[in-house]
Amino acid sequence: MNRETEVAESVSEAFSGGSFKERRIHDFFVGIFSVLFELFSLLKRKAVNLSVIFATWFNARVLMPLSIFLAATANVAARASWTAFYKIRCLSHRAVVVMQNFRANRLALAVSMMATLFIAIVASTYSVGVKITVDGKVLGYANNREDFEKALTFVEDRASEILERPYSVTSNIRFEVGLIENDEIISNEVVYDYFFSRIDEISTLYAITVDGEVVGASRNRETLQDMIDKLLYVNDSAVHAKFSKNVEIIQTEVDSSKLISYDEIREKLLSRIHSTKEYTVRPGDTLEAIAKENGIAVQDLKKLNPGAENVSLRVGEVLTIAKEVPFLSIEAVRRVEYTETIPFETKNVNDDTLYKGTTKVVTKGQAGERAVVADVTYIDNKEDSREIISSTITKEPITKVIHIGTKARPKKTTVSESESESKSSSKSSSGSGKGATGRLSRPVSGAIISSNYGMRRGSMHKGVDFAARSGTRISAADGGTVTWAGWKSGGWGYLVVINHGNGLETYYAHNSKVTVSVGQKVSKGQQIAKMGSTGNSTGPHVHFEIHKNGQYVNPWRYIS
Repeated sequence: MNRETEVAESVSEAFSGGSFKERRIHDFFVGIFSVLFELFSLLKRKAVNLSVIFATWFNARVLMPLSIFLAATANVAARASWTAFYKIRCLSHRAVVVMQNFRANRLALAVSMMATLFIAIVASTYSVGVKITVDGKVLGYANNREDFEKALTFVEDRASEILERPYSVTSNIRFEVGLIENDEIISNEVVYDYFFSRIDEISTLYAITVDGEVVGASRNRETLQDMIDKLLYVNDSAVHAKFSKNVEIIQTEVDSSKLISYDEIREKLLSRIHSTKEYTVRPGDTLEAIAKENGIAVQDLKKLNPGAENVSLRVGEVLTIAKEVPFLSIEAVRRVEYTETIPFETKNVNDDTLYKGTTKVVTKGQAGERAVVADVTYIDNKEDSREIISSTITKEPITKVIHIGTKARPKKTTVSESESESKSSSKSSSGSGKGATGRLSRPVSGAIISSNYGMRRGSMHKGVDFAARSGTRISAADGGTVTWAGWKSGGWGYLVVINHGNGLETYYAHNSKVTVSVGQKVSKGQQIAKMGSTGNSTGPHVHFEIHKNGQYVNPWRYIS
């Protein structure tokens, strides 16, 4: 009898002694317990089966591979340990042999180590060198004789340069080779100082140099610095002054004769010297133009170049030019602010309501203004150049508009109309002067020629530049009719062009103000503009050109 049957019987016995109703209840509970017991038995059997399956899978997939891996690893570890043990035994054996050899040769090893240490100490303290004796007195020690002789050669070369004559050391010098201490070796500077101190004609002083040339020397640096400061002093914070050449104060060996007084040095710096240069003759050049351009007298130019005459000048011929110039020029830059006039332009408009030959001013021109900030460079108190920093228009110019008649005149007119037209023509031509004389004069009186006609810096300079102060009067070279008066692009700036007839036209460029208008007739010497520096210009001047039948020509052929 199994366990389930025993349980069922015990339950049945517990409920068999009662009534019918009690038996029914007994049977009901017996059935429920039977079902639950069967269900529990089924779950137990399933659990046992699953545990067997899982144990079989875990053993095949995990325990067996792990066992094989551990066995293989143990085998490899055993082999590696035996190999390592064997190598350690070999190394131990070798160490024993080495120690036995070391014990046998320890005396030789100790001797070699002591010898090496001694050599290292001696090498760091002593070396083989040369003892130098000058006139019986030991000067010092050098690594070798060649180094000392190079230093001595430098002293002789430098002394020859300072004294401007050959110089050589005459001392009795002896060399002895031997073992010397390293800290006894002398440097080249010691050699320089020793031998320079034995030259009576040379002293170590503070020297003032101009472009590397010694002008004078002093024992006091402050004396020379005070002199420079006074020469450059300007009582104006807006002016920055400097020398046109490189001026320095250095401490160096100089000829003892350069030791001069404060006043002598100052006089040298402010002195004037003769400057000589060569000038190559260009097309259209004359002796007068060359002399004026270079600031010398014609007679002096002829003395420097005997036989030179205008008729004999050839393009490419080289002339000698000499003149006095300051030894040391002072360059000062002043920042200035000023108001500049902007000339108005003139616009011509054809008008078919006016008869030909008559004009009418419709809009009167008015000059504008601009505020200019510029750095003006002066060399020895003379303006050399002007750099515009900023230019702001404060008042726009008003263009002058002129109507030019294009209406054909009637063949017959009444007397009143003729008189009216005559008056109109007379009024429009007011200010016109005499006609062309055929002989042209310079456009500026008393100006210098800053650039002549001909090749300049690789390009052709088509006119002559007359330079003077800004605002200088510019006059018509001859009588004629104004064909251009106003701004012209292309670097001209404010330009005036006058037609003189016979194919001749004169150009006046870079003006600051134009005082004539297109169509106006001007006479020779009449003011047409004021000098300026507009367009492509480096300073106040007028660029003067002459055109013959539309082609530029040398102005000196026509200027009387």
